[in-house]
Amino acid sequence: MLKPNAKIVRIEEGHRQTRLSPAQKKFNATIKKIDMQKQLLAVWQETIPRYQQLVAEKLTPLRQAFGEHQVEMVNLLDGLHGNKRLARNQKEKIGHLIRELCTELINAHDREDLKSIYNKYSELDFDTEDQEATALASDFIKSMLECELGIPIDDEDIDVNSPEKMAAFMQEKLEEQQRQADERRSRRKKSAKQLEKEAREQAEEANLIKSIQAVYRQLVTALHPDREQDPIERKRKTELMQQVTVAYGKKDLLRLLELQLAVEQIDQSRINTIAADRLKYYNKILQSQLDQLQQEVLQIELTFKQQLDLAPFDSLSPKRLMSLLNEDIERLHDEIARIQHDLLAFKDVNRLKAWLKEYQIPVGMGEMDDLFFGNALSPFGFR
Repeated sequence: MLKPNAKIVRIEEGHRQTRLSPAQKKFNATIKKIDMQKQLLAVWQETIPRYQQLVAEKLTPLRQAFGEHQVEMVNLLDGLHGNKRLARNQKEKIGHLIRELCTELINAHDREDLKSIYNKYSELDFDTEDQEATALASDFIKSMLECELGIPIDDEDIDVNSPEKMAAFMQEKLEEQQRQADERRSRRKKSAKQLEKEAREQAEEANLIKSIQAVYRQLVTALHPDREQDPIERKRKTELMQQVTVAYGKKDLLRLLELQLAVEQIDQSRINTIAADRLKYYNKILQSQLDQLQQEVLQIELTFKQQLDLAPFDSLSPKRLMSLLNEDIERLHDEIARIQHDLLAFKDVNRLKAWLKEYQIPVGMGEMDDLFFGNALSPFGFR
């Protein structure tokens, strides 16, 4: 009979064995880490659809509404700029605010129609400034990659406005370097020691494959549904065979061992007495499986870090992702309320003048600051 609840795979200390060997301890520790990574990956896979749904239902509409209010503010300030009651320095501040707002709306909301307003308050037109800033950033990144990372750059265009494309570009360059290095090594005449090492590695790989195949074949023999007469049992075995096939395709040794325990093909005593040579291969397979799971989780985290402009070394969990999203939603509610208040207030020129008296044009690092560190929060709450 097939047991409904899967058992935890681990080597236990028994009366004949008071202490586990280093290989046995590694087996248990790696399985524990795999289980933790699987749980974390499952939480991510459960969180991502909820996150995307909240973004679509709440965050995106709020961003669109806030963008529309920003456009209203541009038009209001543009209309007020020529007011004779405003001093020259106040008009300079208004011009600065219009440029900041237009830049945000053009880049974030594709409001190409605002370029004409931007150009009224800038010595250079928007497209020219954008091209110059992009060229400056490209030169900076090319220099950084060539000097710091040793990645040669020809005349390729680097899209500094897309972190995803930048990451892909760097990855492609690094892989190209690795391929060239591998080709150079392959052209060299290999020593007897190198040939011996390659032969050992190939034999090792073959043994790893055989270890998984052995477990797979044992399960297939026990669970083949065509050999089962009982229709209920045949259905259960068919479902389990599907799990076996999926696990084997992923080289998921842990899941295959769990299935062996579930169908009572092996018991705890068999787990406790896995031969040392087989345990060696099991540990290698499990470590590879753990590395793959960790890489999968890391890729999910890096994707969201890029979207949220977080540093690569910043910690990010599914719980924190949802917390950041809720903070963004709450902040947008506050910013919309604030800009709505300002839109009403600035229709009174006296109130606008009072506000401008306190406002100072921020002095930063300039274009490179905006490109790599992001714009500071504006006086209206927009980014």
